[in-house]
Amino acid sequence: MNRAGRLNASKAKLVIATLLVGVTLSGALLRIQAFDAAGEVTTESQNPPPSKIKGPFKLTTIGELLYSRPMATSLDEKFQAVAKLVRDSDLTIADQEGVFLDLANFKGIPGSGGLIGPPEKAIDEKAMGINLVALANNHTNDWGYEGLAEMQRLLDAAGVGHAGSGRTLAEARKAAIVSTTRGRIAMVSTTSTFNFLSNATDAYGEAPARPGISALRLRRIDLVPPEQFSALRALAIGSTKFSHHPPSADALEIDLDGSTYRQAAKPGILWEMNAYDHAELMRAIQEAKRNADFVIFTIHAHESPTGVDDDNPEAAQFLVQLFHDAVDAGADFLYGHGQHSLRGIEIYKGRPVFYGVGAYFLSGDLKMMGDAATEVYQTPGSAAPPKPSPDREVTANPGGVNPPVWYDGIVATSEYEGPTLKTVRLYPLDLGNTFDKARRGIPHFADPATAERILKKLQTISAPFGTKIDIDGSIGTVRAN
Repeated sequence: MNRAGRLNASKAKLVIATLLVGVTLSGALLRIQAFDAAGEVTTESQNPPPSKIKGPFKLTTIGELLYSRPMATSLDEKFQAVAKLVRDSDLTIADQEGVFLDLANFKGIPGSGGLIGPPEKAIDEKAMGINLVALANNHTNDWGYEGLAEMQRLLDAAGVGHAGSGRTLAEARKAAIVSTTRGRIAMVSTTSTFNFLSNATDAYGEAPARPGISALRLRRIDLVPPEQFSALRALAIGSTKFSHHPPSADALEIDLDGSTYRQAAKPGILWEMNAYDHAELMRAIQEAKRNADFVIFTIHAHESPTGVDDDNPEAAQFLVQLFHDAVDAGADFLYGHGQHSLRGIEIYKGRPVFYGVGAYFLSGDLKMMGDAATEVYQTPGSAAPPKPSPDREVTANPGGVNPPVWYDGIVATSEYEGPTLKTVRLYPLDLGNTFDKARRGIPHFADPATAERILKKLQTISAPFGTKIDIDGSIGTVRAN
């Protein structure tokens, strides 16, 4: 497509996005104005609608539940000290990553295989004080939709609310609502990182709906400095197949071998949100606001501005935009997870925004399918491939595949007086990066030196959002002004 064609396409995207948002966000809470030079969306908004929660109200946030053995009755006293803090709350939310079911009697068709735990996990999570979990993530369909449906059934039986999956996309996007003594709490859950065909769809024409998870589709655009872009453009012009139109000599964006490149002043990665998915998520938040007193919006996102997964503390630009839009649509609490490491905290229009809270447990098991276990290639003269193992832990020994930052975590308690956020308290966790399998991946309160290191890191990565974190001993406090 030539430059004029790309400009027209950009205008078309803007019109489509504006129409979609205009249709789904009645009351003009959000108006898309334009795509800026880097492709980001700029917005104008009115003050978001307030929550109707009755105070005092304490909401506790923990990270990913990557564990495969019951823990509620653990004899580990240091873990139980953390669990007591989690239970002492009006509501506790978490990301349920992976599936739990009775694999020995499982009759469904598995997906790729992967993270799995026993069926007792649902009751175990309830006993640990967890009330509401997000199910939209890149491991939800490891055991196919039948596995996901069985986990949903177990959560329902245990009385744990869940959001982000369903028999149709409409069902997966719809908020889950749980009742507390302080009011009705809704959660809208989605993911931008997901596996092929795990995203739910609605019926379309004669095609039936597909069960799965709520997904926010993204388009990755690699930003390239002018000299490098010129070389890529020349390569694209020279290698374009006969059935495709080559880019023009002055094109500022090209597609090459399945990737999209855009000329920019400095290198980086831009993630462009699907306009339809974005607008429908905002509509789901608005609907939740009409039916509940307090709305949580959560996303599982591994994407980063550099492409480095998991240990990059910087949030991708789309995530900042998405969370701000969600607040303007009516979300009262914003919760990011997926990358297994801590990211910054923001107070946006009086709403807490957690860009990444890391893991709560990191001791899950992987049960691999045969094709994944034997994905080994041998070069001439190399040793024989290793014998595949059907069971493998998510965690690794120190110096292994897991970055040390995966073992830093937090419990965050957000305290409200009526609808108004007053304080966010941060309790640093040490998840045990050790050879000891009984300790590895289990949350303990961090010792003073580790707590200070974690809190100072949070100060640094939250500062760009204008967030001040006061440190008092081993606890961090954010005061909403």
